[in-house]
Amino acid sequence: MKIAIDGPAGCGKSTVAKEVSKRLNIPYLNTGLVYRATAYVCVKEGIEPDDALRVFEKPFEVKLDVAKTEVFYRGEEITDRLSSEDVGNVASQIATVPAFRERINQYFRALVGDGSVVAEGRDAGTHIFPDAEIKVFLTASEEERARRRYEQLKAQGMEVDFESVLKAIVERDQRDRDRPLYPFRPAEDAVLIDTTGVSVEEVVERVLKLVEERV
Repeated sequence: MKIAIDGPAGCGKSTVAKEVSKRLNIPYLNTGLVYRATAYVCVKEGIEPDDALRVFEKPFEVKLDVAKTEVFYRGEEITDRLSSEDVGNVASQIATVPAFRERINQYFRALVGDGSVVAEGRDAGTHIFPDAEIKVFLTASEEERARRRYEQLKAQGMEVDFESVLKAIVERDQRDRDRPLYPFRPAEDAVLIDTTGVSVEEVVERVLKLVEERV
């Protein structure tokens, strides 16, 4: 069974996807984390975003587990280094490169194969796993998403201010919507859930109910 949970930054998709993965005891794939890992390698190796395909030539590995996606580079886990806004901005630039998106989508499908997965990202249900049995698109107001992202970054010890986080979210939303290839949008058959003011448990229960009804 494949479950695709998409949505913009700060909508709660990572938290919800991890919990759904736990409850169903199936692997979790954070596609955005892999984009960020690619960006991290590009920055570290001096690779321009337009040339991000070169990252697949590097010693780069992704491992999936229940509620956990781990990324390794040169044998060292780098998962905890990928949350900065700088890495996120480069990841967003990489996402506009058509050849890279084609290649990484193939990578994701090969990584999961015929197995089950809870995949979260921005196009998990539209382009990565278009045949997923369950597709959910989470959203929330820009202010709510910026608040969540701000609190997350502060908890990680980063020096950020709310207005800068809000500005980054608005700009990334616009950039993702305007992509000539793979524009950011919900899958036509996705169930939309607005998470503004809604608890994580409520959203998780709605997703699990969809699984129960459709599978």
